[in-house]
This record gives sequence, C-alpha cells and structure tokens, in this order.
Amino acid sequence: MSENLLYPESEGLLGAGLLQHIINYSREAVIVISSEDLAICEVAQKTCSMLGRTREDLIGTHLSTVECSLQDLFFWDDIRQTPEFIDARIAESEWLTSDGRVIPIEKRVSSFNSHGDIFWVIHAEDITNKRQVSEEQIHLASQLQSSLEATAEGILSIDLRGNVISLNRRFISMWNIPEEVLMGRRVDNIVACMQARCDDSIHFSSNLLRYKAESETETADQVCLLDGRYFDVVSKPEFYRDQLIGRVFSVRDITDMKTVENNLMQMRDVAELANQEKTRMLDAVRISESRLRRLVNSSLVGIIEGDNSGQLVEANDVLLHLLGYDREALESGALNLYSMIPNIYHHDYRSALDEIELHSQAQPFEIELINSEGGLIPVMLGMARLEGSDDEWVGFVLDLTEQKKADKIKSEFIAVVSHELRTPLTSIRGALGLLEHSVGTDFPPKLMQLLKIAHKNSQRLGTLVNDLLDIEKLVSGKMDISMDRIDLIKLTQQAIEANAPYAQQFDVKYEFSAFPESAWAVCDADRVMQVYANLMSNAAKFSHSKSVVFIRIIDQSDMFRIEVEDKGQGIPKEFHDRVFMKFAQADGGNTRKQGGTGLGLNISKTFVEKMGGNIGFDSTEGQGTTFWFTLTAGVRRRGEG
Repeated sequence: MSENLLYPESEGLLGAGLLQHIINYSREAVIVISSEDLAICEVAQKTCSMLGRTREDLIGTHLSTVECSLQDLFFWDDIRQTPEFIDARIAESEWLTSDGRVIPIEKRVSSFNSHGDIFWVIHAEDITNKRQVSEEQIHLASQLQSSLEATAEGILSIDLRGNVISLNRRFISMWNIPEEVLMGRRVDNIVACMQARCDDSIHFSSNLLRYKAESETETADQVCLLDGRYFDVVSKPEFYRDQLIGRVFSVRDITDMKTVENNLMQMRDVAELANQEKTRMLDAVRISESRLRRLVNSSLVGIIEGDNSGQLVEANDVLLHLLGYDREALESGALNLYSMIPNIYHHDYRSALDEIELHSQAQPFEIELINSEGGLIPVMLGMARLEGSDDEWVGFVLDLTEQKKADKIKSEFIAVVSHELRTPLTSIRGALGLLEHSVGTDFPPKLMQLLKIAHKNSQRLGTLVNDLLDIEKLVSGKMDISMDRIDLIKLTQQAIEANAPYAQQFDVKYEFSAFPESAWAVCDADRVMQVYANLMSNAAKFSHSKSVVFIRIIDQSDMFRIEVEDKGQGIPKEFHDRVFMKFAQADGGNTRKQGGTGLGLNISKTFVEKMGGNIGFDSTEGQGTTFWFTLTAGVRRRGEG
C-alpha cells in the first residue's frame, strides 16, 4: 500500500509529517493496517517500544506477526463484513514481542477512508496491570468466602438497599432457605423465610424493626425455632471509611448447649428429691453452669490461614489474644501452628492435612495448643483448603477451656454423690431388708407395709445413683469396654436366670424362644448383661400378669439380632422419639406406677453403640413392644457348637 494513499497531499497544514508526529506522540500504541490484506502501513513509536521492533521491521508485514490470539481471526472476519464504521470496535488481544513475550492488550479499532482506500487504525493499551489487579481481587474474594465457609457460624452480609452481598453455606443450611429465595438475593425474602421458622415470630420481627430504626446499633438475640433448635443471632453495622455501608448477621447454633443445660437441670431436680441436704452442692453446680454459659456466649471463634508446613500467614485478633501473641509476631513469620501443637497431637494434625488433600476439608478435632507462655490451651480445630491453592488452608479455632472446666466440675459432683449416698444407702437397704424378712417378728400390718415401701424406695434410689455414675463414666470416657468373643446363647441363658426373680414379682416369665445352633459375638459380656437387665426388667414391668416375655437370637450373617418381646400395653406413638433420651418416661398412670430412673435405655443405647451395634424397638400401642439390639458376629472356631 503506497504511503501516498495513507498520507495524501493536504491543502491545509496537516501534511504527512504532522500526521506521523501525531501517531508517534500518541499516549497509546498505534498501528495502521490495510483493510484489504491486514498489512501494516504505519506504526507509532510507542508500538515499536512495546514490541521491541523497529518501524522498518513492521511496515509491510502482516498483522499476524504481531497479534497471537486465536480470537483475533474471528474479530477481523467480522469487521470485514462492514469495513467502514463509525463507532470504534473494542476487543482484547495479545501481542507478541521480539523476545517471545506475550502482552495482553485492549484494542480500539476505527476506520477511515483515504481516497477510496479503507484503513483501520488500532489504538492499543497494555492491560497487564489491570489483569493482575483483577486476579488479586478474585483471590481476596476467594479468601473471604473460604473464611466464611470455615467458620462455625452462619454469616449473612447485606447492603443498605437490602441486597445480599454474601452468605455462607452454613447460614443456608441452618435456616433451610430454598433455592428460589436465594436467587432473588433480597434480604426481605430471606428474613421472611427465617421468620416462618421461628417459634416466636413476633419477637423476631420486633428485633428486626429495632435494627432498622437504629442502623448503627449492634443487636444480639436468642431465638427458638419450630423444630426445637436454639440460635444466637448477632448483627453488627458494617462501615467503610467511617461510612455505614450495610450490616452483617452471624448465627450460632446453641442447641447442644441448651440440651446440656436442660439435662443438668433435670439431674439437679432428681438429686434434690433423693436428698435435700445436697441443695448447697446443686446450687454451686448451677452457679458454675451459669458462669460457664456466660463465658461461652461471650466468646468468639479464632480464624487462621496457613500452609501445609504449619506457617501462619493470617490470624484474627481473637486467635492472637488466645495464644498471647501480637500481630507483629504474625507478620514477622514467627508463628507456626505445627510448633504450637504438642507432639502427642502431631498425628491428628497430619491426618487432618491428609483429609484436606482428599476431601478439601477436615472434620473438626480436639487438640491442645501451646501459648506464648508455654501453657496448654484445649481447642477444637477445623480446617478447609483455601480456594485456588494446593498447599494453603483456612481454619477456625474454638477455645474449649471453659468446657473442660465444666466437665471437671460435673465429674467431681458425681464423685461426691457416689461417696455420700452409696455407702449409707447400702446400709439402709440392708437394714430394711432384714426387717422386712425377719422370721418370728410379728409387725403390725401398717408398719410392715411402711417397711416394704421404704425398702423398695431405697432400692430405687440405689439404682438411680448407679445409673448416674454410669452416665458420668460414659460421658467422660472412663467406662471400660472389654471386647472379647462371647457365647451369646450361654450369656442369654445366664441373663434369664439372673432376671427371673425380678419378673416373678410381676407374675411374668421369660422364655428363650428362638436361637441358632451357634452364636459367638464380639462384645463385652458385663455390658451385654447390663443391657439385658434393662430390657428384660422393662418388659416384665409393663407386661400383663401371667404373661410371657420372649427372648430371641437371630443370625444375620455378620451380625446377631437379639430381641426382647413383651405383650404389654405398648409405647405411645408420641413418645417414640424420646425413648432413648436421658430421664425419658412416657406419661401415664401405669408408667409412673412402675417407677424407674429413665436412664436405663439411654445407658443401654450407649453400651450397644460402643460395642459396634445398633439398638431400636417396634411397638404397637395396646399389643406390646419388641426391643432389639445387634452385636457383631465373631469368627467361629473349629469344634465350637
């Protein structure tokens, strides 16, 4: 293409030299090409500098010697459909330098007609820095979302217009928010869904109105859901450069804490009925429990970010305060999580890293961390892989110090109960038994009746103390389970023989109605006998007079299913979900009349599950109940029948 076509003789001042000057001193890289064959007709000096080539090298060459992106072929084919156009065409491309580097650029293409010849002018801007900034923003957003997903709380962030900025999966699952509600990303729809799940929706609405009226005020509320769960809901205003931009809601599930609280209250009430002299001790437990609850409610979760070597690159103030370090120590690279973990927990930490490698996250686990003073802090650690990274993770650290203290207080309380009640109860029960069965002593009928009642109540009180001790041992992990190969048929026969006298009190008999030729199971014989005692005594108590309780062993290949069936009144349907709960007793005159602590089935369930089995029941009201549990079958040896 002739330069005379590109720079025609001008009648004015804008001659070829001036046009070349304008191109060379443009702030952007400029290339002029022919629309016919994409040959380069002119380039700016900045273009030459960017590409590392001279003007002479570029003039006359095809544009493909500069552009190296596949999408450019489609771009120029599209422009050829309409060579002349008014508005500039904009697209991203890549230019190849003389040393082989690729530069990302944004090009704006315009056209002009010079005496019938159409030229296209490319104004190009290097967007390398823009891309780096964009990638950094994406990385920061990924870090934020990973941190939100790693926290134990549900998080929702909104702006002043009521639009949802971000929320994590835990928030969605906690409130069971449908997909169609999330699609609109409107806080009003989400709040309406939350309100529908609250037990006291009016109270929930009033708190929402308060934060709307006082937009810069922090709020905290505890809500009860229709399904029985309890949530702590905290909202805080969000500021940017001292300007209010939105609000952040955090939701924590405190159902387990509420359950523990209720269970402790029930245990307190039972102990008060057993001995009024223990009131002072129960008050101390209640005060300690209240203090612990306040501490737990006021605590926050520590959040950390690190790599597989344990090096911490980020941590919030809660974590730094917990361990006694300042931010300067973190930024200097002096904090390493692996070095803060005692040797006995190194295996747990490495197992968590392996789990992250396989599943991108690890189940929370308990360990101890060494603080700046060398002390040990019990914590729960949860970890998840950082999005977009192969060797970095984020995690949360929950301080368990107060929880461990509460467990110690409860254990000490149970130990005191066992020491103060067990010994005198044994003496009282023995003395009452001797009086009740004294030979040759003629007590008045009313006095004899009182002796029988006192003896029976002392037995029930002794059972209560033993059940409380078993519960404490199970919770604290002090209950020993000794697994061995046991002849289940012989063990069942022993259980029937041991519990027969109890059944005779109700005029009920036990019948071993079905069992295989051989039944060797892997279990703890003493714990199985305790499970038998609970199931068989319940069956006898709730059976009709002169009825039979059937015991069966069913071979299920790798498991044995043991059934205890009675023909009593059955379990009310509304009580089915609470059968295995602590202190659970169905309402009804006959149930209360038979007595019991309400702990036996809960203890039995725990024993069976610790031995690797399952436990359950089938009941039809008015027809009877069958309780069953399973045990792992043992390998049959030669000569065993």
